[in-house]
Amino acid sequence: MSNDRTERLVNLVLCLLSSRRFQTAGRIARTVPGYEHDLEDKKAHEAFQRKFERDKAELRRIGIPLQSGVDYLADGEPGYRIARSDFELPQIEFTDAEAAAVAAAARLWQQPELQSGSAEALLKLRAAGIDVESHAATATVKSLPGAEAALSPFFEAIAARRAVVFDYLGSRDESAQQRRIQPWGCAAWRGRWYVAGLDLERNAQRCFRLSRISGKVRLTGPEGAYTIPADVDVLAFASESEARQQPVRATVLVRPKRAWGVRRRADQIGPRTAEGDQVCFSFTETAPTAAWLASFGADVLVVDPPELVKETVACLQALADEEES
Repeated sequence: MSNDRTERLVNLVLCLLSSRRFQTAGRIARTVPGYEHDLEDKKAHEAFQRKFERDKAELRRIGIPLQSGVDYLADGEPGYRIARSDFELPQIEFTDAEAAAVAAAARLWQQPELQSGSAEALLKLRAAGIDVESHAATATVKSLPGAEAALSPFFEAIAARRAVVFDYLGSRDESAQQRRIQPWGCAAWRGRWYVAGLDLERNAQRCFRLSRISGKVRLTGPEGAYTIPADVDVLAFASESEARQQPVRATVLVRPKRAWGVRRRADQIGPRTAEGDQVCFSFTETAPTAAWLASFGADVLVVDPPELVKETVACLQALADEEES
């Protein structure tokens, strides 16, 4: 659609929203930029009518509720209008848990190509008076590890059915090892991203945590090289992979009615202290857990274990240094 037509359609919508009266075609031709013409010129008026009919059809196609009726103050001439009650969205209302879910979804997308969309959505929700954990939503873009940068090439490989090559540091590896897989799908489990697929070197299905990938993910081989199994369950692979890790116990203090993402992960909440609610949960990797907790800013205070406290403080210091620079 050309810029001129887009501008004309916006002007038409504003005109039809501006009054409860039905706007006649003649009045629209006189007041809406883009429809100007000599009403006495028959050919020009016929061109306007064709243009107006196309624009009305386009508005209805995109879901704008265009009403037609008679304007009795204009000698009973047919006219058009848009009722605000049909056009405007109702007031958006979220529960605390739903608002936390929106913030958690925004925190998953950290790549530059996705940051602007999630940030704009959160800005609109906060403008409507909805609390979506502003500290967490803004801090995480700068502080969390870049594991999700691997998502784009994995998504591309899955769509094209191409193999990928990457360096991976497993929990028992002393150095990163090159892996070559046919990816089946990606899934997020408890704040971490995983990819599952067929390991071509081992000829077996494997699940890899994205935070353990070092360097770039490289697509290799032709498109359409494999078929994804119909019954594959990437989320199940991810949960099983995490279950094999030895968990460590974390204790944090959370401000009242804040950091719902941390509360959802907890298996124990309470007692309440002067600094907030004591929340306990298990984790397996210190660095990503610390970065995740740091994303909640002042709403969360890490108490134990000491290595998690140290790493979280380092993340917060890095955030402060970025703000100063």
